[in-house]
Amino acid sequence: MKKLVLATAVAALSITAAQAAPTVYGKAFLTVDYKDGDFDYTDRAGVEKTIDDSRAKLNSNASRIGFKGAEALTANTDLVYQLEYGVKVDENTQDEQFKARDTYIGLANKQYGTLLAGRLSSIDGNVDFANVTQGAVLGGDNVLASEDSPRANNAAAYISPSYNGLSFQGMYVMDENGADSLNGDAFGAAVLYTPEGQPFRGGVAYISASNGASNEKLSWLRVSGAYDVTPAFTLGALYQNTDYSGDDNENAYTVSGKYKTATPWAVYGQVDYVDNAGGVKGNEKQRYVVGGQYAFNKATTGHVYGAYLDQDVEAGTWAAHNDETKVFAKTGNYQGFGVGAGIEYKF
Repeated sequence: MKKLVLATAVAALSITAAQAAPTVYGKAFLTVDYKDGDFDYTDRAGVEKTIDDSRAKLNSNASRIGFKGAEALTANTDLVYQLEYGVKVDENTQDEQFKARDTYIGLANKQYGTLLAGRLSSIDGNVDFANVTQGAVLGGDNVLASEDSPRANNAAAYISPSYNGLSFQGMYVMDENGADSLNGDAFGAAVLYTPEGQPFRGGVAYISASNGASNEKLSWLRVSGAYDVTPAFTLGALYQNTDYSGDDNENAYTVSGKYKTATPWAVYGQVDYVDNAGGVKGNEKQRYVVGGQYAFNKATTGHVYGAYLDQDVEAGTWAAHNDETKVFAKTGNYQGFGVGAGIEYKF
């Protein structure tokens, strides 16, 4: 009798587990990087000085582990969820290890779309058909626009179904979001056109939010698109105008190209230019990136890349790798190059 009860319990547990079992996924991405740069600045006494910022480092790049799944509630509606956390493969930094990335619960309806709530990335990140950078490339593995899809706590987002390639996205962040990049009430909308079987795709996004640093209002408008010149060669572009309350508008531009060879190699290049960076008049950033990816298999990719970065830095503080932190009174300038190589494994 006990064996029968135990067998029944195990069978019931197995059915429940099968219904609710999440998909476990993630990636480990580790690179070795070297940068050689100088930061020139004027201190408070008016003396011009230089900080050397050259070093080699091991970097974990957006490594993560996550759990996601769906449960059918009706014939057309599923409950969907995701719990995703960042991990540092190369170290045990307490405030960064298992830090929440996009974590949410929501409802997905085949006819009406998907509604999500939790900690979410700003939807302007979905309107980026230009960025091809990978790894710990100098300046970061993204476009150089100062505002680029920050994550927000206490957020909700809606994603419409695709109508012949046309879709709409909207988001809202509640004002209790005081501890994140978006510092209060925020909202955004995006329209994407990604028709199946066509060589082009594009979109536009608008975000209005509070500046986490100054609690002033800011907003940004982003337009991005890509075109497959051939099945192997793709060109991408992005423009973003960011309106800082009381300051000059930032204008950011990105152009990129990626070519998939007949071998496992793919090569790419990207140019970024930002004017009035951070809303500071005359503040400029420019970066040139080249790189390559080697597909060992579907899960494993090798990376090599190099970059040159020239950027103005608003008066304030600058900390080099050796913790040499200096306060400077005027806009400083950083110039340097970096190279890196590593391996990425997805599961």
